[in-house]
Amino acid sequence: MKINTNYYGELEVKNEDILTLKDGMLGYEELNRFILIKEDDIFVEYLQAIDELVAFAVMDPFLIKQDYSFDVPDSVLKALDIKSEEDVVIKTVVVIPEDITKIRTNLQAPIVFNKSNNKGMQIILDDSYPIRYEFFGKEEK
Repeated sequence: MKINTNYYGELEVKNEDILTLKDGMLGYEELNRFILIKEDDIFVEYLQAIDELVAFAVMDPFLIKQDYSFDVPDSVLKALDIKSEEDVVIKTVVVIPEDITKIRTNLQAPIVFNKSNNKGMQIILDDSYPIRYEFFGKEEK
């Protein structure tokens, strides 16, 4: 199928590449089907909605915060049919402002994916991670 994207024009998408997000993204709960658009030379990826022209910049939070850690709730493990830790992929939403030194990611509301079945869910953590974690020029903490 062909879809229109925010940043890459029209793309051909295979059904097996479609990610299904239970309950959508915060503020976009009606959008459930996405693809992940990756480029080899940058750390930011785009979570592009299939059914609307909406995309979220996302990243692997462990690239900037190796001690980022939380327990995935049992209800999420069950909803995503996660059987093994190896199936889990975590992404966080990135805000890329005009002033790149203010680039930040939301560590409080990660997106949990099961890479074996392409199901995902954005969750809100009870942990004390920041919603706006600025990371430009910071050493890993």
